[in-house]
Amino acid sequence: MASKSLAFLSAVYCLGQATLVQAVPEVSSLQSSLTILKDNDLWEQHTTRTASAILVEAAKTLTNAQAACAALSESLWAPEAQGQAFSAGLNNTLSYQRYLGKFTKNELYWIAPVANKPCRAISGTGEIKTLDCGRNYRLPTLCTHSAPVSNMETSDSSSQYQITVNTGKHKITGFRDSAGFRFDGVRYANPAQRFKHSTVFDSPGSSNALAFGDKCIQGDGGSEDCLFLNIATPYLPHAFPGHSKDLKPVMFIIHGGGYTHNSGNMVNYDGVNLASRGDVVVVKLNYRLGIFGFLATDTPGSGITGNFGVGDMITALKWVSANIAAFGGDPKRVTIGGESAGAGSTMLLMASKAAKGLFHAGIIESPVGGYTTNQLANNLPTLAESNPGFQNILTSTGCASAANPINCIKTIPAADLFAADAVPIWSAVKDDIIIRNYDFPVASREYLADVPIIMGVERDEWAIFLSSEFSGYSGDTSSVHDYLEFAGTSEMVFGTVQDRNLTDFANHPAFPLYTGGDPAQAAFNLTVRVLGNAFSRCKAWSQAYLLSKNDRVPKIFLYESNRTYQPTLFTVAECQPPIGGTPADEYFKCHSGMVDTALGALIWSGLMPRDAQDIPFSQLIVDYWSTFAWNHEPNPKKKYLEARGYWNTLGQVNRAGEWEPFKWRRPTMRRLQWDGYQSGLTEIEQCSAMGLGFTYLGN
Repeated sequence: MASKSLAFLSAVYCLGQATLVQAVPEVSSLQSSLTILKDNDLWEQHTTRTASAILVEAAKTLTNAQAACAALSESLWAPEAQGQAFSAGLNNTLSYQRYLGKFTKNELYWIAPVANKPCRAISGTGEIKTLDCGRNYRLPTLCTHSAPVSNMETSDSSSQYQITVNTGKHKITGFRDSAGFRFDGVRYANPAQRFKHSTVFDSPGSSNALAFGDKCIQGDGGSEDCLFLNIATPYLPHAFPGHSKDLKPVMFIIHGGGYTHNSGNMVNYDGVNLASRGDVVVVKLNYRLGIFGFLATDTPGSGITGNFGVGDMITALKWVSANIAAFGGDPKRVTIGGESAGAGSTMLLMASKAAKGLFHAGIIESPVGGYTTNQLANNLPTLAESNPGFQNILTSTGCASAANPINCIKTIPAADLFAADAVPIWSAVKDDIIIRNYDFPVASREYLADVPIIMGVERDEWAIFLSSEFSGYSGDTSSVHDYLEFAGTSEMVFGTVQDRNLTDFANHPAFPLYTGGDPAQAAFNLTVRVLGNAFSRCKAWSQAYLLSKNDRVPKIFLYESNRTYQPTLFTVAECQPPIGGTPADEYFKCHSGMVDTALGALIWSGLMPRDAQDIPFSQLIVDYWSTFAWNHEPNPKKKYLEARGYWNTLGQVNRAGEWEPFKWRRPTMRRLQWDGYQSGLTEIEQCSAMGLGFTYLGN
């Protein structure tokens, strides 16, 4: 009798395999939500946590369980398979499902039969049980999960790993890799019309999301039809919103690049590891850049009111609000964030009534400001103030002499328009459509989203821009005066610094020049210190102080990062540990140095560990960031870390204590490093000496 049952189940499995070849499964057809069980330690292909499975959550008969696995091009999971021992990953992932309240400790899950045991199940604690096949049990199912690891160079989106989601109007086919379900190149807006605000894409039909969509036009290519986003999720619900309690927080990531370059397709912006380890849904987007995203004028009837790139972000948030539940995301728990221009965009969205209600928290990494042009007063240019730049574009394109200059600039080839943008320095503007006034109103009563934020900087933000490898500086390397003059008059930071003569600080008492070492190194070090304050740190400290003092947001969690790992495409020698050294040695912690770390994408991006702490530190930051998305404060709960087996993070949390919210009467920050701690703010005296003290934004 047992052998006949086993033969029948094998036949069902083969039938399911044959069916899969003919059609990609749709989540709804499986009559169950799906979770990828992956104990993600961020070690990618080098992990020892090799046991992984697809959890088919709905209770099914064994026959239907086999069929569900077959529809996914998989079979029932077997603990005897090489590298698939229960203790090698499934122990923690099922413990976490119990922590979420989805299953009990005694829940049984279907697993693969073995000889003379055609009906087997495993408990959440790893106990294998042989069941009576005649009793028609209905259990959730563990299917194998054979999808390979993705990395910056390759991913396997072939048919056996594909899955289709129905958003209600539109069916979207993505795929899974070892860490999660991926939907790359999802259209969120109707094809962009030049110098018009985008609108949400909601047309019926179906599409593939198996590869990134075109990036927006920039120096190395791109298209005007570029408004796509990429989704990574560990969970796909069978139905929504009926099971909304099981939906995950959404992390909406806005790329940096000075509003002129990069995209949500960048290798170091990949979000699948953050999604997997943090149990969140990660969304990355493309938005229009440079002249296409930010050209503005008050010319009557032109309609060229700027902020088109910011408008694209709002359109994407509207798409997320309407559709992300189909991908397992909770539209009522959206955290927006990014670094550099992504940080600036987060602040712009917080100050925009057009984005009201579309997000619920923010993460602001490495914001820029202070002495940079148009940023000193924490304000934005008006449309009228944008006219000189607009007229320059008309002239350089030849449209100034056209019979209809506005029509000309709207219709000339995109390549010609891009080529006319000789100095691609762009800013959001006060257009009274997207943005009324400030980029981040810390002291006024202008609108500001009432949401908690994480905000912080790298310790040596501007070292990368001062490096001769990046800046091209060829002057006297032992002269602080020459370095600072170069920094203040070059185009290296969002235009020349028109508001302050930086050479004032060459011999300032607040910035003593260290002696006794290499004069060139001492000059470089001091210049990095001045510029890091001038263009990032001091403004962030003032914003935090005034936001807290004026009770503008519920909570602020401030940080300074003292451990970084530069992206492969944005680095110089100064931003790396010394040759033969480790991150424990002294080196410059540069702008963008936390991007890969915070996304858990070090190895994914080709950045192999430099010491024993690189990957555990990335685990810690991912856990801080994702906990913030879940709970609106970054301190992971002890029971959560124990349930997931996140022992490295638990050890650091126990050692470092709680990351305290910022209080203006006693301002502190979290120093993010291995064995981090809460400390007073750095460079307070120096910021004050530069006219960028705590209250300067409120003056």
